[in-house]
Amino acid sequence: MASPLLLTKLHVPSPRSQWVRRDRILQKLQQEQSSRLILISAAAGFGKTTVLSAWVQHQQSVGWLSLDERDNDPTRFWTYLVAALQQANGQLGEAALSMLRSPEPVSYDAFLTPLLNELAQLHSGLILVLDDYHLITTPAIHEGLAFFLEHLPAGVRVAIATRTDPPLPLARWRVQSQLTELHAADLRFTDAEATEFLQQSLPLPLSEAQVARLQQQTEGWIAGLQLAMLSLREAASPAESLTAFGGNQRYILGYLVEEVLDRQPPPLRRFLLGTAILEQMCGALCAAVMESEAADGARVLEQLERQNLFVVPLDDHGLWYRYHHLFAETLRHILQRSDPDGISTYHRRAAQWYEQQGDIADALHHAVAAQAFDYAAQLIEREIQTRENPRFDAVVLRRTLERLPGELTRLRPWLLMAQAWLGFTTAQFAEAIAAVQTLETILNEHPPQFGNSVGNLDQLWGLVIALRGMQARQQGQAAESVALMEKALQLLPQDNSWLRSLTLLSLGVTYFVDDNYEAARRLLPEVSRIGQVRSAADPAIAGLYLQAQFLALRGHLAEATALCQQGLDLAAERRWLATYAGVLVQVALADLLRQQNQLDAAAEHLAQSIDRAVETQQPGLMMGYITLARVRQAQGDWAAAWGAIRQAEPGQVWLWPTMLPLEACKARLHLAEGNVNAAMDWVESSGLSVEDDLHYNTTAKFPTAAELAYLTYARVLLARGRQTSSAIPLRAALRLLSRLQALATAGGRTLRLMESLLLQALVWQAQADQAQALTCLQQALQLPRQDSDIRLFLDEGKAMADLLSAAAAKGIHAEETAALLAHFEVQSAPIVPRRQPLIEPLSDRELEVLTYLSTGMTNQAIADALYVSLAAVKWHARNIYGKLAVKNRTQAVAKARELGLLQ
Repeated sequence: MASPLLLTKLHVPSPRSQWVRRDRILQKLQQEQSSRLILISAAAGFGKTTVLSAWVQHQQSVGWLSLDERDNDPTRFWTYLVAALQQANGQLGEAALSMLRSPEPVSYDAFLTPLLNELAQLHSGLILVLDDYHLITTPAIHEGLAFFLEHLPAGVRVAIATRTDPPLPLARWRVQSQLTELHAADLRFTDAEATEFLQQSLPLPLSEAQVARLQQQTEGWIAGLQLAMLSLREAASPAESLTAFGGNQRYILGYLVEEVLDRQPPPLRRFLLGTAILEQMCGALCAAVMESEAADGARVLEQLERQNLFVVPLDDHGLWYRYHHLFAETLRHILQRSDPDGISTYHRRAAQWYEQQGDIADALHHAVAAQAFDYAAQLIEREIQTRENPRFDAVVLRRTLERLPGELTRLRPWLLMAQAWLGFTTAQFAEAIAAVQTLETILNEHPPQFGNSVGNLDQLWGLVIALRGMQARQQGQAAESVALMEKALQLLPQDNSWLRSLTLLSLGVTYFVDDNYEAARRLLPEVSRIGQVRSAADPAIAGLYLQAQFLALRGHLAEATALCQQGLDLAAERRWLATYAGVLVQVALADLLRQQNQLDAAAEHLAQSIDRAVETQQPGLMMGYITLARVRQAQGDWAAAWGAIRQAEPGQVWLWPTMLPLEACKARLHLAEGNVNAAMDWVESSGLSVEDDLHYNTTAKFPTAAELAYLTYARVLLARGRQTSSAIPLRAALRLLSRLQALATAGGRTLRLMESLLLQALVWQAQADQAQALTCLQQALQLPRQDSDIRLFLDEGKAMADLLSAAAAKGIHAEETAALLAHFEVQSAPIVPRRQPLIEPLSDRELEVLTYLSTGMTNQAIADALYVSLAAVKWHARNIYGKLAVKNRTQAVAKARELGLLQ
């Protein structure tokens, strides 16, 4: 539920027709090209915005962002900042935006790194302007901006206009000559500039003495001069008016503004005061706020612009304006003093106008400002209950709920529902659970009273139960989660698509973690269809790859692969590749290819998905690295496999039940290398036992006790028995595998059943019982399925090859055993990594990028060839340059040829 961007915030203000040239300032800005930051810091009314807008008129690539108080949310701030950069260069920032849209929290260095890398590749300069930065008070934003500025590439400059110096490392940048500063002393009008300004603005010229007096009294303060000019226009005797004029800036401001307002016709004065509550305004909005007093709001705004009454155009069409901030603040101060009751009236009218336009986010802002809390609550309640997607995002909802009186929220079920929804979607589980508990208490204690107020009590109870289902799944109680959400769907209306789609998707995920195949096969196609209709990446793609996981477990690998490929194609078509779902569907496809022994293709997909996950810090990154480790292990490249493991270790723990846990993956890698003792260390540290309760997936009580972990445990017992020639671990392995066989049979998981039978065959083989070993192998091969997981056989090495040879000699499933033995014959020998005379060798992906660089292809062409983003290619290239100690691609290619890395 993301609110659309307000494009007028990205509009470069147009220069005024009566513009006094500030050549001395413009020259300073133009000459000091080496500084990364231009800081224009002065009190309100010193012309900061005007100077910057005049300067950038002569620059080629400019991004402009006018900030407001709502930009203190870090996600909103950085989203707008990237959008401003995209105004200068449309190729920038897609990776950063994908990360900012992620439901998972993302650190600023994670999404700024790809953005900075993209800026580093620009061939021409770029200027980014942040106007009114003093409105930003969030420390995390200051910290992120400091990081951004510290790593800003040459040719890119940031200009900040602010009323106070920002909390950035300005002292260090001064010493480094990386800071250009303009303060009030620089911005004040000189006598010549003040004379020019006043002579342009007044019908009758002032004497030099009069200009000098006014300049002295205002101290070159441009807003003060502008206000004085308006006062003098209407004065019967400018000389007398100037004589009476005096005082410090605060009193000058009060005098001038009141003088200006007092001299306006009463209707225009009321218009100025009433519309001062608006952050931006158009004719229709002003007319709505002022009602009968300004039937033609557009005409009044045009009049104000002609009279230079402190309105700033926000577009090139004369539709949207705002007041000069200082003027607006003063107008609001006077309105508070002269008509305090009118403030809420104006805000409420603005809220109603925005509601009529469908802009619920701004409607909520003004409703709260009007203290029309009941009205704001009604807006939220209506949007939550709507069939369509709510027209506000989580940031707006949280800000509004925080400002509503607690007693109102606690007594309105739909507000509690909104609070619970917000908590679950922003990972604030304690907050969500508390809201659900309060809501349940209300509905249980006062059902008739609240039933009348919510309209459909069944619908509300349905959502409460759905949220309880999400809570149960989060706590590892899948069966309870399924039961709760199925009950919720019975209560929810069939046509309530938004609320119903959320519950359907959540139910599909719960079916997946509980391996409820029959229910999932009926539901997941509908989840995908809804997602595609609503252009929602997660349900659209998740509905496909979750189906694929079920099918693969039941031996339908080709069909599962086709579904994942369909999901990947959809992600590419709709530019969803860098989303959470886009990353995971490609990881799922790679794992399916691994199982079918298509290792090169699997590695290619993993390289692409990992690149995107690194850029966007998606939670699927751990699954990508674990799958890559298994692919490299299958290729015999132990160093690369352990490298992938190390990359996975610091990642967010987020695994499907079809994905081998990280520690179990390490144990299998130890076994493949013959390090049985290290694998046994994992068994001891994990606390696994042959007699444990077995589960398909992890639970809250047994967070590591998943089916795949116990299949790994059985392999360790088999290896221990072979190592020690002891029957004890082998008997334990048979006991465990027999129980795992029963678990897989009960769940209908064909490949897990095959795996347990194959391992039993190997245990019997280790006990020199060839007949029983062949019986188990035959049982595995005769399981009904469309395809085989070839790696189940190949990963077991020579022992499995010997067993298959014995089966072939007896004519057991002759065709399939022959095909499997052929795979053993052509299985590649372990990769001998290319020796690199570098302290830090290039990775396989970097060697691939280096090869493309040597062909002269552009970065974009390389990105297209590798199916990754441009930012990913630039990131790899920078790593290559660093490892080779060079500065550009020409030097990199030459150095690589010297070292024998390129032919």
